[in-house]
Amino acid sequence: MKKFILLLALLIISTTTFSQKAKSKSASTKKNILATVDNVTAEVISQNREKKVVLLVKNATSTDTLEVKKNITPEFKPTSFTLKSFTTNGKKFYHINWKEEIKVDTKLKKENGIVSEDQLWDTESKTLLLGNIYKSSHIKETVFLDTNKTASQDVEKNRTEGFEFSLNPDGSFILKTKTQNSLYNYNNTTSKYEIKGIPKTTTSKKKK
Repeated sequence: MKKFILLLALLIISTTTFSQKAKSKSASTKKNILATVDNVTAEVISQNREKKVVLLVKNATSTDTLEVKKNITPEFKPTSFTLKSFTTNGKKFYHINWKEEIKVDTKLKKENGIVSEDQLWDTESKTLLLGNIYKSSHIKETVFLDTNKTASQDVEKNRTEGFEFSLNPDGSFILKTKTQNSLYNYNNTTSKYEIKGIPKTTTSKKKK
């Protein structure tokens, strides 16, 4: 009887331990899916102790993994994330866009803005056709007027870095700044986006 009770106790402990391990494994493999279109899924994965954003492309017999952004930190929490398909010159591509907030708040500087990242992918050839980062922010900072820092004034300004991206309905895209506007079309022969013509430039007229 004692042997039976001991055996039953061991069985209960073993079952409980197995159940806890199963739950732990299930929790550790929880997926962090950002967006899905067609057979393409944008997801955050862990690989070799490194977190990254990838595109998982499901084919008939296999799944391709395309690296979108590596070495992301726990602070990576985009305010928006979109994944869309589009067609140009008979080719189907995918457009990814995500935005992250910029926030700096110190005694001398306050900054609020947005970083927008755009990528265009040819999932069939596993090729990144475009990777673009654009930053726009409003800054208010205290600037000292002398080396002894006895006098200062507050300065406010708007700052942009990089090219602003916009995708056209026909699959072409525009990269622009305050002084330049460039149109890119997809070339089936080279399998690349190429600039069309000479970039348009805009210059502000000087007051007389």
